[in-house]
Amino acid sequence: MTPLKSQPSPEFERLLEAHRPRLHAFLLSLTGSGAAADDLVQETCLVLWEKREQFDPSGDFRAWAFRVAFLQAQNHRRRVARRQHRELPGDELFERIADAATEGHGPSEAEERRHAALVHCLKKLSEPHRDLLLRRYQDGTSLEQLSREADLNRNAMAQKLFRIKTTVARCVRRQLGETV
Repeated sequence: MTPLKSQPSPEFERLLEAHRPRLHAFLLSLTGSGAAADDLVQETCLVLWEKREQFDPSGDFRAWAFRVAFLQAQNHRRRVARRQHRELPGDELFERIADAATEGHGPSEAEERRHAALVHCLKKLSEPHRDLLLRRYQDGTSLEQLSREADLNRNAMAQKLFRIKTTVARCVRRQLGETV
């Protein structure tokens, strides 16, 4: 019978949950893919959870979590390169991107409030509109591809996206108490 690992402290759980949006933003900046960032956040949280006994509560949780996330992103990058049979640019470039993404130790309180307002407003959209925005701006699906799939001309799709973005922008401003 294997001994049970100690249970995480409520503080560890709080830190992990509080840093999840920052980890996602960091991983998104490294991968450029919302889907990859989602997967890597899950992988990172799993590694952090498995190594929770190694974390020193008096230490810097953010630095530890971001280092684990960086290593997960590096592994992901290598897997993708192997699958696509291509060479990777040097790790030095990747590390510089990671350093730039973590400079300033994450988003300010105002940026976090803006992000929370954006998430709230995206949830208020209809599912087709939300999916359309996410496919275009998070996944990078081309305007032409979206137009073909919706059987719309390019201008009509651009206009549709503009209207949805305007709706979200107004909602965010209302959430933040800005004049619309």
